[in-house]
Amino acid sequence: MLTQRRKDAKGGEDKESARSSFSSSRLCAFARALCFCLLALRTNLLFACPFCTAVGPSFAERRAESDVVVVAEARGPQSFTLHQVLKGREVLGELNEMKVADDAATWQAGDLAILLGTKSPEWSWDAVPVDETSLAYYARMPDVAKPWDDRLRYAAKFLEHADSHIADDVYRQFGRAPFDAVAAAAEAYDFEQVRRWLVDPQVADERKGFYGLLLGLAKDETERRANVALLRDRITTASSEFRAGFDGILGGLLWAEGVPALDLIDARLLRNPQAPEGDVRHAQTALRFYQQYGHDIPAARLKQSLALLLDRPGTAAGAIQDFTRRQDWEFVERAAKLFADSPGDDPTLDR
Repeated sequence: MLTQRRKDAKGGEDKESARSSFSSSRLCAFARALCFCLLALRTNLLFACPFCTAVGPSFAERRAESDVVVVAEARGPQSFTLHQVLKGREVLGELNEMKVADDAATWQAGDLAILLGTKSPEWSWDAVPVDETSLAYYARMPDVAKPWDDRLRYAAKFLEHADSHIADDVYRQFGRAPFDAVAAAAEAYDFEQVRRWLVDPQVADERKGFYGLLLGLAKDETERRANVALLRDRITTASSEFRAGFDGILGGLLWAEGVPALDLIDARLLRNPQAPEGDVRHAQTALRFYQQYGHDIPAARLKQSLALLLDRPGTAAGAIQDFTRRQDWEFVERAAKLFADSPGDDPTLDR
């Protein structure tokens, strides 16, 4: 019996030691997270369009970085003949034939292209296939020296264009534009069309968040009411599947409605233990967007919703970052306790 009690006591000591060690490791993890957040204070972690997927440079940016831009006609798989110089005649000189190795097998005699050339010191060419419609789109596109909102007003006319090359380039332009410029160009958007795109299954899912955000920018009251009604419908419609672009839909409603939208998000997502984890993470992204750009929701009210994210293991670390960016230390002790009390996955604690 004495031997057994000693073993039990020894086991208790080992378990307590394991708990203490694990708790310390959790606190260390919290400390590392907090240090990361302090560094994040010096960094703007939200890029241009917060609800656009990662995109490459637009044609306008590529044109600005090129020495020469010409319209040319393919003579064969790799050979092009110059038709018109759009930029860089002084650099091009007397050159009127170009060899382009990219996508060599796709070019046939008679195909039109815009060639973007760089001379450093040998010529390097990138070819963009065009027809009459896309050539007009590229040729008339405002230069990058123009204000962003002017460029977006031009691009807005070509959103979801039937030519996929044009539609993709327009999306890249909006994806790389500052949010303030996207909002400033609001009068250029056809909101009735945007509402159709948001529910159209043929529109790429990764663009739905962007269109949800656009709907939140309407200034006309009639358009705003119609947009809000659709955004609320998309939010309150239950779904067991991952909803691409749901963060932009939430962000658009926050921008359009302010506190009433936040009340809805709290009730359906942040205070709802049955809410899908993916939807809650989308809500966190939307709150981050509003925290940076919004102004109608009082700071104290917004903080109440951010605090709810501390109660969920999947969003707690991100919520700590958000409070740190705000330089709001009220919840630091609560967050530290969350890290210390979390049972984690260490099996020794359950034995």
